[in-house]
Amino acid sequence: MTAIILATRSEASGLLRHLSAVKDRGIFHYRGTLAARNVALYITRPGVSSKEQVRRFLRLHKYDRVILSGSCASLSATFTHLQTVRVAQAVAPGEKILTLADSGVRTVSVRHLVADDAGKADLRAQTGADILDMETYSMAQIMAEAEFVSAPFSVTRVIDDLAGEEKYLHKERALREITMRTPTGRAGFTDILRFGMWDFLRITLRRRRVAAAIHRAVAGQLSGG
Repeated sequence: MTAIILATRSEASGLLRHLSAVKDRGIFHYRGTLAARNVALYITRPGVSSKEQVRRFLRLHKYDRVILSGSCASLSATFTHLQTVRVAQAVAPGEKILTLADSGVRTVSVRHLVADDAGKADLRAQTGADILDMETYSMAQIMAEAEFVSAPFSVTRVIDDLAGEEKYLHKERALREITMRTPTGRAGFTDILRFGMWDFLRITLRRRRVAAAIHRAVAGQLSGG
């Protein structure tokens, strides 16, 4: 069985259509078949809200490999929206670089959303990173632990945020905060009207495109690509 790690239900939405929700030893996750392989998918929440919960998920099975995926922000002008990249190195501000693969990009992981271009430029200058995310460094630390180091670990990211999109990112964060306040995790009609119908539709469509790209990226990994 292969383990798949993602940060949010939105990112995982394309994959969840093929999986069933289960609870095993107190760990809520999803299982099923993708690309002819048995998989288990765990959603960490942005920034890996609990490393111990991730460890408990990883202890459920003897996984043949662990795949981390999700969206990321570009720190370089060389990338395009929805481009898939493989991560070779992970770093966090003030921490040492962790090597994950022989080739690929370097990511810097932070625990908070960075929406402004100045903040992204500063992170690139500090770390030499190509992309920005919130989970890779924490997951790489867990996978380097003696208990899990024997399982092959790979990271594939899909470029979402590009330079010059500060206004969009602030809007997207505002919508996320609205949905987090609702029991269903979805915006109600009144919330949508207050937020702005056009902005809501634009963000929703973009999220779907990103989720579809993540689905393709994970399926490619499972197929050996």
